[in-house]
Amino acid sequence: MSKLQGNQALVKALAVIDAVADGHRQLKDICLVLGYPKSTVHRILQGLIEARYIREVKGIGLVLGTKVIQLGIRAQQDMPLKEIAKPYLRELSELTQETVHLGIKDEDHVFYLDKLPGQRQIQMRSQVGDRLPMSITGVGKALMLDMPKMEWKRLISSQTQQDVDAMMQRMNEYSKRDYSFDLEDNEDHVHCVAVPIRNKYGNIIAAVSVTSIKEYMPDDRMRELVPVITSYCKKISEQLN
Repeated sequence: MSKLQGNQALVKALAVIDAVADGHRQLKDICLVLGYPKSTVHRILQGLIEARYIREVKGIGLVLGTKVIQLGIRAQQDMPLKEIAKPYLRELSELTQETVHLGIKDEDHVFYLDKLPGQRQIQMRSQVGDRLPMSITGVGKALMLDMPKMEWKRLISSQTQQDVDAMMQRMNEYSKRDYSFDLEDNEDHVHCVAVPIRNKYGNIIAAVSVTSIKEYMPDDRMRELVPVITSYCKKISEQLN
């Protein structure tokens, strides 16, 4: 097998794993979403099942295998940020009574490393492991703060239905003050305040947000939360450096 063929085979295998992770449980569904021939997907699945990356559950179909779970645990162990931040996120959630998120940049997306639910009788749809377009979330916009303006424009125009000029103005303001807001940009009735975590060189490595419904997040409270969240982000940064 040539190097090119090997790379193509790897890309296809990873695409099949992603399809199963996205909830496609049957062979025909995976073929449909990926556009691969049935014989190709069947062959890939057989190899992935043997290697324990995929398993077949009676009555359910194809699901992620134990090997993927093991790799996920190892990946978390190799990422100390989550464990270092945990007690500070818990304290911040208890202080504000709201849901707290920790996210990192993953290409053009934000990847949620952690989520601590608030004390109120409301549930945010977000989950640990979610991967969302950066420009539609508070955490994502906090991760964008140091990017060139051309990158802001590219992400906003490609990821949202919002007025690009209006969002660019918001990003300019956020960049000056080192925070960001989500004003129902992703979900109706949801507001959040997000602040970046910076390393000792001043580079943004993650972001923390406090999220709730707008009933509990009027404009004045959102502004009041900025220095509170900033103080916790600095505490996390000090532990990392």
